Amino acid sequence: MPFVNGPYHFTVEGIKGAYEVGSVYGLAKPTLADPNRYTILYVGQTVNLRKRLQEHLNNPPARGITHFFADVHGTEAARTQKESELIQEFKPVGNTLLK
Repeated sequence: MPFVNGPYHFTVEGIKGAYEVGSVYGLAKPTLADPNRYTILYVGQTVNLRKRLQEHLNNPPARGITHFFADVHGTEAARTQKESELIQEFKPVGNTLLK
């Protein structure tokens, strides 16, 4: 998995544990074949992880999200680069629906 941190539960309680930092994050669900592996449904980047996850909880970008992954990146340039790489790698349904 390309994310160092996670999986965390995509719930009110799980999000409360997220830091208010600049991050690249992935929203995911367990795969059907192996519940210990995850399908990334959406990749994003933000300057405030906790706030952005709360927004997604209220208005999810894809159906079936149960977990999230997140890694801290200190600069906007680093976040944008990593987000782009992960979108190219996973082609998440939530990102393609937004086009």
